[in-house]
Amino acid sequence: MPVSQRSIVKIVHSFREFQAEQVRVYKSEPSFTEMLYERDFPGWFLTHARTEYRWNWMRILMDLRNGQFYFPSGSYFSDRNITGKYLSHNDALILGETLIRALAAVAATLDPAGEFVKRSLELDGFAVNEEKLTLVPLEGPVSAQQEEDRLSALVKNTGLPNREIILKHMADGNGLYTEGKNHASVNEFRNMVQALIDGISEETDKHGGHSTGLGSRTKNRVDYLENVNFLTPDEKAALASAWGLLSAGSHPGLPDRELARISLVLALEFGQLLMLKFTNWKSNGHRAFS
Repeated sequence: MPVSQRSIVKIVHSFREFQAEQVRVYKSEPSFTEMLYERDFPGWFLTHARTEYRWNWMRILMDLRNGQFYFPSGSYFSDRNITGKYLSHNDALILGETLIRALAAVAATLDPAGEFVKRSLELDGFAVNEEKLTLVPLEGPVSAQQEEDRLSALVKNTGLPNREIILKHMADGNGLYTEGKNHASVNEFRNMVQALIDGISEETDKHGGHSTGLGSRTKNRVDYLENVNFLTPDEKAALASAWGLLSAGSHPGLPDRELARISLVLALEFGQLLMLKFTNWKSNGHRAFS
């Protein structure tokens, strides 16, 4: 499970912001060589990052990802590389991912932007062990990024007229979450679910030939989807509970950060439920399943 490109950009920003803050407060550049050496990064990596890349974090991380970091001569995947031993293409990619994860763990501990790295890594399916400076897979078989990718594919493939609106709400919600804007991200996740309900109910009303009229409010549209047998009573009850949590504002005793994370998970999972059902619903003429 790789660190996403989104998280790589957050790592770059964290190192840059840390450097700027050190200059602002202490009037001097930080020593990345010393900082990373005491965290057990190999000497050949530190020397190459300093002399060849001059601590250009975007170039360093991109070349670690594509496997080119170790071959300054251009003789890729041979004995001539900075590690001192032969690296196959696959070896270079694996080593690069290991170093990216180690850099991610360091970047997540830095002020002032480390928190944004942590949040982005959570979407990838990782927690940060700050004591050991490693990434730990979160419990469960999938990451939020994988769930988002799957939902995006489902939305695009169903051909809903408002699919771009749905995808924008999802992207905006994730972006706000990684930026620590908890309440704003919850609003976007709610808007995404609402857009899904709108798209499905409006397409059903247009093509299904049902006698039940379509209302304008979200609650009425959820009722409509139950009345035309798109939703079972249990599914409607579960969706109504999720909608209530997304719409209720503050929840005493529940930290805002956790509310935002739970809202993200709910929106992605209920979004997939709706899209999977709609795919079969559409192929059945927008009418009851047999």
